[in-house]
Amino acid sequence: MLRAMRGMALLDLEHQLRPLRSARKSRRPAEGWLRAMRQATGTPVDEIARDMKFTPKMVFQMERSEQQNTITLERLGKMARALQCDLVYGIVPWQRSIEDRAMELVEQGLWRKRYRR
Repeated sequence: MLRAMRGMALLDLEHQLRPLRSARKSRRPAEGWLRAMRQATGTPVDEIARDMKFTPKMVFQMERSEQQNTITLERLGKMARALQCDLVYGIVPWQRSIEDRAMELVEQGLWRKRYRR
């Protein structure tokens, strides 16, 4: 029963991951998402700094931190909100789908039940 529930949870997660799988194919802009979004929207650094209660220098430091993959999710989320954006976060498997793995687990469970007699 527990295995079946786990399998159903994996299938549900796979359904939720579908949009993220296509997003994975997109690459982060060279200047980073924060700077790219700020420039594309024309949002002044002073405005972001004021919203975040930071100095403009700190905004530039956060953009650089994102480029270097050292920014925290908390800071990334705050900066996204200051840009009037949502931070979308997900973890997507590289190779096989979770659905494939769930089916493998279900099949293993069925095999064990069938041959335990």
